[in-house]
Amino acid sequence: MTAKRRAVALLLGAAVTMAGGCNILEQQEAWTPQEADAISIASDGSVTEIVQETLDESYYDVAELESMINAEVSEYNSENGEDSVRIESFSSEGTAVTLELRYASPEDYAEFNNTEFYCGTIINAQLEGYLFDADFYRIKDGAISGGTVDTGTVFEDMSAQAVIVQASLEVHLEEGEVTFISSNAEMISSDTVNANGEQEEEEVLVLPSSAVYGEKETTYEEQKAANRVYILYE
Repeated sequence: MTAKRRAVALLLGAAVTMAGGCNILEQQEAWTPQEADAISIASDGSVTEIVQETLDESYYDVAELESMINAEVSEYNSENGEDSVRIESFSSEGTAVTLELRYASPEDYAEFNNTEFYCGTIINAQLEGYLFDADFYRIKDGAISGGTVDTGTVFEDMSAQAVIVQASLEVHLEEGEVTFISSNAEMISSDTVNANGEQEEEEVLVLPSSAVYGEKETTYEEQKAANRVYILYE
């Protein structure tokens, strides 16, 4: 698969209604995820993922889904080490399902979900090939401060911590506060970002024509880069 592993993909893809915030599992002291797919990053590098959806009962069976997730976690751990991924909880009420997974490392989260994910210093991110080719907003007290800034401003502290994810995902930091975000994300609080990957659509002149406007065509790599969200924190 190109995104989630099969069972977790099934859970995300089976939703017909996103559960309201009051029904989503609370984490830590004050963090309550607002999005259907959310992660919380601890200072030791472990990652907790929370997925909550309302399933279409005519297509999916909750017990079967739980069994599939258990099997995939067991298979992954047999190949990568015990407790690389741990099911913290799986609960359902009617067709509403909440899944909480704990990953031992960012690498486990990326591999299990077959997705792009980085957590570490800016300089090490560069060594892994991340270009930080985006406009950024400076964040103060959990809100955007001023207009966009360029990569040079972000690179003033190369030892700063960075999280790089593929949208759409809510990202919470168990320790630390956000200092910069790429312009395709929005702040929820000082330690939580909605990495939605949303960009303003560009209008471009298509030639030859009589001033006909249309959507700009993008390659797969350009689209992937556009959906890449950068979060810096300290």
